[in-house]
Amino acid sequence: MRPRTLATAVFALLVLATVAAFFVTQRLKSGQPVVKRLALQRFFSPNGDHRKDRARISFDLPKADRVTIDVVNRNGDRVRRLVDGRSLGRGEHTLAWDGRADDGTVPPDATYYVRVTLRRQGRAATGVRGIALVTEPPHPRLTAVSPSWVSGRDPAPVTIAYTGPSVVRPVYGIWRTDRAPARRVVTLVGDRQTHSIRWDGRIRGRPAPLGRYAVSVTVQNRALIEGSDPPRLPPARGETRPRTGFTIGGVAAAPPLEPVRAGAVASLDVYGGGSRASWRLDRPGASRPLARGRSALIAAPAGRPGPAGAPSTVAGPRARLTLRVPSRARTGVHVLTIAAGGPPARVPLALRGRDGAGTVLVVVPAIGWQGANPIDDDSDGFADTLYDARTIPLGRPFAGGAPPDGLATEVGPLLRFLDGAGMRYELTTDLALARDRGPRLAGHPGVALAGDEPWLTPGLAAELRGYVQAGGRVASFGADSLRRRVSVTPLALARPTPAARVNALGEATALASGPPSALAASADTLGLFAGTDGVVGQFTAFDQSLQLPAGVRALTAAGRETGRASLVVYRLGRGLVIRAGTPQWSRALASDPEVATVTRKTWTLLSR
Repeated sequence: MRPRTLATAVFALLVLATVAAFFVTQRLKSGQPVVKRLALQRFFSPNGDHRKDRARISFDLPKADRVTIDVVNRNGDRVRRLVDGRSLGRGEHTLAWDGRADDGTVPPDATYYVRVTLRRQGRAATGVRGIALVTEPPHPRLTAVSPSWVSGRDPAPVTIAYTGPSVVRPVYGIWRTDRAPARRVVTLVGDRQTHSIRWDGRIRGRPAPLGRYAVSVTVQNRALIEGSDPPRLPPARGETRPRTGFTIGGVAAAPPLEPVRAGAVASLDVYGGGSRASWRLDRPGASRPLARGRSALIAAPAGRPGPAGAPSTVAGPRARLTLRVPSRARTGVHVLTIAAGGPPARVPLALRGRDGAGTVLVVVPAIGWQGANPIDDDSDGFADTLYDARTIPLGRPFAGGAPPDGLATEVGPLLRFLDGAGMRYELTTDLALARDRGPRLAGHPGVALAGDEPWLTPGLAAELRGYVQAGGRVASFGADSLRRRVSVTPLALARPTPAARVNALGEATALASGPPSALAASADTLGLFAGTDGVVGQFTAFDQSLQLPAGVRALTAAGRETGRASLVVYRLGRGLVIRAGTPQWSRALASDPEVATVTRKTWTLLSR
């Protein structure tokens, strides 16, 4: 065939095809649709939680046919074949997609479409609306819980706000965290399309007790997948964010953390009280108060540091209380009781009288007391201490309006024993030593660490070791001591270190516990156990010596088991180190004559 004739034939065929396509298109436009009333479930979540796990699909066939039904993505690519050439009659049909692809996996979160193919008619149609497959949970975020401090004396509502889905009613949780484990005490259900709620501060109709609280919010997206802030419940330390918790507090006070001289004015910050306060100053063991009075509380300017350092940011309204310490006050740690509405607050107040110059120096662990003080500084619902925070303010009130535990169990009993035995001493705190205020270690024949000393500044640790090596004598009546470091800034304690195996004096120690046991002497070249039967006390907590400093041997040793001493005495350089070996030693002084005997002999060694 000639090229000209071939071209003419091809052109004629194209014209005929175009005309035929035109007539077919017109027939399809005027014919019945592939399906009628294609109805799809808009959202589903194939995650096995029995809520919207399958997507329902329904449609009407105008006439019977062999039908293939596919789930396709936005590009028209097949994801799952649901029906393959099945004969279906005219009318309504229903099926479900379980959210799986042809290979059995769950495809990515996206919108998928349904394509229906009629095999006999050679026609197909894809639905305009799709099915949203969702497996990712929503991520709500608490944005505000206010106020962060609520007065137990005059409760105020707490407002909670969040961002995130609200198509399903949000559920809020109030969790009490100061008693482990955290437990939900209130459940609040919000309204749809709202993102905040107010709690009236009541639990089962009664005012919520004083304590620390964390808040959670749980929401659902349109696929009914839950998500919470914090992501895991119950809330745990380190998983909540600042400003997502609050404290319900009573009256609390932040006393000076350095000794106050007799006759001087003491200034304290009082939190959560009224406009006036009555106060009483007691010396532990005395039958009558040293002083008492009533004073107006002066509102402290916001953000201005108190006498002990930076104010806590969440301890409530702060006011200043000033009082003059009687000039006749004796050296010791007194208890100041402050009543300013509601239950009174009790705090320690270290005083330096005129009766202690030139004697053994007693060091009160103010850094340890504040470092372990369970105050929620950042309002995340959990207490901040040096064990788990990088920085804590020095000016925090003592939590719960109560003095630190170590006052009643360690420092108080030791000082009462010394007072009752007529043993004179001078007094300071570890914070005063770290700040180079007041008496130093040098110049005293001995130093008594009156309680647990978990943290020392690097400078004070070096000073203590140098003091002993130069001939000083140190007795430690606490436990788990001298193994951590912390920096002191003008307003805070910062950068605490983990506990080292070896303490500041070169000895390796470790805490242990067990059934009540006595400390039995295995060596006593110094005669500390003279006058006893060689066995003292009944203790359940022990600070065992794992290894003495290199080249050192124990002069006196006693433990609950052979070869593992808790109480140890050894020479370091030209000085002497005495460790009582249990945090329960001072508490036993009033009831165990043999513990008292060993303590008197220890004091004699310190006083030489």
